[in-house]
Amino acid sequence: MQTIDINQWERQKTYLWFKEFSNSTYGMNVRIDVTKLLKHTREKKESFFIDLLYIVVKSLDSVEEMRMRLVDGEPVIYDDVTPAYTVMTEAGVFENVRHEKGNSFKEFYEIASREIESAKKQSEIKKENYNPENCYSEYYITCVPWADFTSFKDPIPDDKSSASIPRVCWGKYTEKDGKYELTMSITVDHMFVDGYPLAMAFNKIQELLNSPGKYLK
Repeated sequence: MQTIDINQWERQKTYLWFKEFSNSTYGMNVRIDVTKLLKHTREKKESFFIDLLYIVVKSLDSVEEMRMRLVDGEPVIYDDVTPAYTVMTEAGVFENVRHEKGNSFKEFYEIASREIESAKKQSEIKKENYNPENCYSEYYITCVPWADFTSFKDPIPDDKSSASIPRVCWGKYTEKDGKYELTMSITVDHMFVDGYPLAMAFNKIQELLNSPGKYLK
C-alpha cells in the first residue's frame, strides 16, 4: 500500500471535491456477453462463477483507480487486492468468503473451490475472520443468479473508507438467438474513479470474456 501525494496528483481538485460529499459513490450497469465463457466452462467442467470471478478480479486489478482507497482519511493505492464475496450456506443465509488470489488461475480456482465448499457446509455464520487493518484491500463481489435484472443499487455504509471499495454484482445469464448475456453492476467512489476508468474496467472484463481460453489456463 502506498499513500498518494495529493499535491502531486492531477486529480487533486476532483478528489477533494468529492471527498466532501456524504456519499460520493455511483454505479453503472452494463450488459455483458458471456457466450464464450459459458461454452468454455461447460467444456472444461469448471464453475461459471469462479471463472467469471477470476476474470472480474483480474480486470479490476488492471485499472489503477480500482485499487485506490481512503484509509485513515488519506488516499492510498494497493498493489494487491483480493476478492471478498458471498456464498449461500446450508443455513440458508449468506457467508462472506475472503481469500488470496494465488499466483495463477489454477491456484485461484483451487483456493476459491475449497473456500466456497467450506462455506456452503456451514450450519451457522462465523464471526468476521480477517484482519481489519487490511480489510480495504478487497473487491466486494456478489451475484444474483436467480434474476435477470437491468439495474442494481448497492447499499453504501456511512464509513467513507468502506464506501471507497468497488462493489460488483451480476445477475442471471439469459439466452437470445444463441447469445448469452447478463447484467453486471459496478459501484465505485467518485473520489477515485471517474467514468473513463470505470468504462475501461467493463471493457477489460469483456475483452477477457471474449478469449476465456487465453486467460483461464
